[in-house]
Amino acid sequence: MFGRRRVAAALLSVGLVVPAATADAGTSPGVVQATTADAGTSPGVVQAQAEVRPRVAPDPPPVLLPVSSGLPAAPAAVAGELEDELRDEWLGDDAHVAVTVRDVASGEHLLDRNVDSALTPASTTKLLAAAAIVTALPMDERFPTRVMTGPEADQIVLVAGGDMMLAEGVGDPAAVEGHAGLGDLADQTAEALTDQGLGTEESPVRLRLDTSYAQGPIRPEGWTDFWLDQGFTGPITMLGLAEHRATPYNPAPRDPAQATAIRFRAALQERGISVGGGPRTEVPRLAAPEGAEVLAEVESAPARDVLYEAIRSSDNAMVEQLARQAAIADGAAGDPVSVRDWVVQQVADYGIDMTGVALADVSGLSDGTTIPVRVLGDLLVMGADNSHPELQDALGGMPIAGYSGTLWDRFALDHQEPGVGVARAKTGSLPGVTSLAGVVVTRDGRLLAYALIADAVGRDGTSALEARSVFDTVVAELAACGC
Repeated sequence: MFGRRRVAAALLSVGLVVPAATADAGTSPGVVQATTADAGTSPGVVQAQAEVRPRVAPDPPPVLLPVSSGLPAAPAAVAGELEDELRDEWLGDDAHVAVTVRDVASGEHLLDRNVDSALTPASTTKLLAAAAIVTALPMDERFPTRVMTGPEADQIVLVAGGDMMLAEGVGDPAAVEGHAGLGDLADQTAEALTDQGLGTEESPVRLRLDTSYAQGPIRPEGWTDFWLDQGFTGPITMLGLAEHRATPYNPAPRDPAQATAIRFRAALQERGISVGGGPRTEVPRLAAPEGAEVLAEVESAPARDVLYEAIRSSDNAMVEQLARQAAIADGAAGDPVSVRDWVVQQVADYGIDMTGVALADVSGLSDGTTIPVRVLGDLLVMGADNSHPELQDALGGMPIAGYSGTLWDRFALDHQEPGVGVARAKTGSLPGVTSLAGVVVTRDGRLLAYALIADAVGRDGTSALEARSVFDTVVAELAACGC
């Protein structure tokens, strides 16, 4: 950014002024033409040449200053700025409103209220999951989806590898969702089978589905049928199509891997490959044999980008899925209880006091999860002050206020405008709960971390929206703070 600004400034400062001169025969008007006789001897020619040479402008002062160089905020001033908002009746019982505001550079606690209270965090739980995931899952690696030879000559096996966002057709290498394409996988498979003389009417193939990678239940115990049926989450799966991601009131298939396999069989048939099984017939499950040949393969975006997408969109199933993969990679079991215990231990290993933390899952959807805001504040400071660089990958996907993810439509009121574009946060929403945890730059250029939870707000829609708006205002006040 600075480079472009400096180049632009330099270009604007170049005065391509051509000095006037007497027009001689054979010369263009306004152009000074040196001759052998006067080159290097005529002061006028030398001066004229110097005048038209481009001159590089001095570097302008940087527009973006390091945030740590901003003026520190005073705790008393911060408390005064936020007092009215934090007493807003929409937030409910004061004993159920917890707040921490930290100066990232110094670590100073600018405001703490009920910081040790074990409150329901909703989806800000995902910050703990992300912090654990980056300790065990290489962020540059990609999740493969393969087609391999089966144990019998006429069998091929679709092997799940952790990508639950396959495009139905052609993959988009510039995207995260739909980065790899099921259609591309079908193209490769059809070509490989044709080369081997398989998939013809005389030599049809049988498709099998291998879901042995990172196996586990499709949901933690606390996920009710309501959450799945209404699309507030999808099943935990290691293979799925982007179009099958759950969204509110648009539920995912209960078996996304099976739905993907059925679609893959149809894609092969569309490419002239003879595959057994009707359009609705389930694809039998079978683990690919050891040493099987890879016939085709597509890969997801890097794990870092997938984690960013999971945090940005607050995708419960995707966070649980990534945490399961990471836990298994680290030697833990893949069942929900083992995964949540693993997450708690990984976060504790950062040196964070986990007193008061109880996880019912690692996404924040189940009843029974509690996290003190102190824990979220500690984690955010560690991620922002570069004392734990790996946490940059955990927190880098937090939405930007007014622009992206679950914050794209937030900070919409006039008095909340100071937070737009300069606050980042993980949101949390459950019936009776609103939470927000992230970082913001003040008007004085100081980077602050904050965590806010209110878990006794009204359970009706109006109360939820009003409480959420109060927290947006709190963060906007921090952004506008000259304190």
